[in-house]
Amino acid sequence: MSDRVIVIVGFLVVLVIALGMVVVTHVRRDLIAPLGETIAYLTGNRVARIVAVLVWAWVGWHFLVR
Repeated sequence: MSDRVIVIVGFLVVLVIALGMVVVTHVRRDLIAPLGETIAYLTGNRVARIVAVLVWAWVGWHFLVR
């Protein structure tokens, strides 16, 4: 298995976990905050938004460039 395949599988695992958490938040709203509320809370200030954009750009560059 090549490094590229391992990275793609890793991203797919993260995606499946994120989708699973979205489902759990809709089923048990009292247990975990929904994804939209969590993202709104995390990007509530300017520095956090800038960091989020930089992380997203880094992930996109390293994952989509090939």
